[in-house]
Amino acid sequence: MNKLIISIGALLFLLSSCGSDDKGHGHAHEEEVALSYTVWTDKTELFVEFKPLVVGRLTSFAAHFSDMNSFRALTEGKLTVSLVKSNNGIRNTVNEPTQPGIFRPVIEPKKAGIYELWFEIETAEYIDKIVLKNIEVYADVHAAMDANPPSEEDGNIISFLKEQAWKIDWAIAPVRQDTVYEIIKAGGEILPSRGDEKVVSATANGILIFNLNNTFIGNAVKKGSLLFTIGGGGMADNNIETEFKQAKAEYDKARAVLERKDKLYEAKAIAKADFEEATLAFKLAESAYQSIAFNYGSQGKQIKTSSEGFLKNIYVKEGQYVQIGDALAVVAQNKRLTLQADVPQSYYAKLQHVISANFKTADTEASYSIADFNGKLLSYGKSVSTTEPFIPVQFEIDNLGEILPGSFIEVFIKTQTKGVSLVIPIEALLEDYGNFSVFVQTEGESFVKRDIRVGVSDGEFIEILSGVSEGEMVVTKGAYQVRMASMSSNVPAHGHAH
Repeated sequence: MNKLIISIGALLFLLSSCGSDDKGHGHAHEEEVALSYTVWTDKTELFVEFKPLVVGRLTSFAAHFSDMNSFRALTEGKLTVSLVKSNNGIRNTVNEPTQPGIFRPVIEPKKAGIYELWFEIETAEYIDKIVLKNIEVYADVHAAMDANPPSEEDGNIISFLKEQAWKIDWAIAPVRQDTVYEIIKAGGEILPSRGDEKVVSATANGILIFNLNNTFIGNAVKKGSLLFTIGGGGMADNNIETEFKQAKAEYDKARAVLERKDKLYEAKAIAKADFEEATLAFKLAESAYQSIAFNYGSQGKQIKTSSEGFLKNIYVKEGQYVQIGDALAVVAQNKRLTLQADVPQSYYAKLQHVISANFKTADTEASYSIADFNGKLLSYGKSVSTTEPFIPVQFEIDNLGEILPGSFIEVFIKTQTKGVSLVIPIEALLEDYGNFSVFVQTEGESFVKRDIRVGVSDGEFIEILSGVSEGEMVVTKGAYQVRMASMSSNVPAHGHAH
């Protein structure tokens, strides 16, 4: 699309031409059209504006460069613009932008003709080259104006400047062809995987003492970390201290008896059966003593973790009396998680065709694919009941630290393939009383609102039945600001002098 920009230099030139041989040409007081081009690559977006190229006239380019990963203005880099024909031409290099995102190289064409215009950007992260073909260099200003007459402004065009987009949370994405699936939409939950949680149990009777350095829910623990100590707490009996003393006394007694009978047996003063009986009594007493003495410290029996992870739950209170086998806490490794979707019975026949799934949590609009978490289908239920009317479908995924176990989620289960269709990111979608639309970027700073018809959604992308074409760019972040610009009666000043 061509835009009208009044150039003071061009106006003075035209005014000075009044009364010359070109007076009757009809261009003396017309405005000169500025050309604009927008090109997207995997790395950059180039939006460039310049007046038609004329032999002998110095032309300045307003080249706007955006990083396609962050959609921010390039704040550093070197730009070389070249006017090339048959591998010959002229070039000019600028070593930095004059303002964030905008480079202003200049060139002065020498001969009229059809050329290529190269924009080569070099930053610390990457190098990119954009080629504009069939760029004409005109013999004089009049020829340029004849070839590029002013056009009427399109009332549907919404102006939103690059300087505005660079300051907000902004993103665009292409309309593209992709495989579309039948989708089962269901609610669900993120659960710990089986074997991923270890219950810490009491190994003695007594009063519980917390290790305050580790016993906080959510606290990371290493294998062997001390969580609790079980002590006697001043109780007369039925506690670890009395049990330890009794086991120690039984052990010492059995050892003394065995040592005495060992000498008697060597002297053949007792029968072999008496020696074997003493040996067995000693081994039993030793086993009982070692069991109690293991992890026994000055304050009592120490309870340590058997695995690395974090403290998920604590079931007891400090000072509470516990018995052997009582559950004290849960340590979760959270290396793997189970994603469970609760599917209505009517979809049972489709579950045999499950391919993958996407999901999003209740506290964010971001969508995730189980493929991003090395996920796989574990199983799905084969029966229901009055108390459990939904069919559980379980996937296992890696825990990358982004998903909190226990979170409720919305699940989009992919089943049979519908075919290939146009899709866009679902965040590009605007809804108004059941009608859907998107903002399409027609040029770097020009947008139009398009009404669209939609098909199925997998929570990340949505099928488009009509309204946009493949390759068009839609706004995925910042659509609200574009909508506000469309409602404004004041068109923002362009601000790019040429």
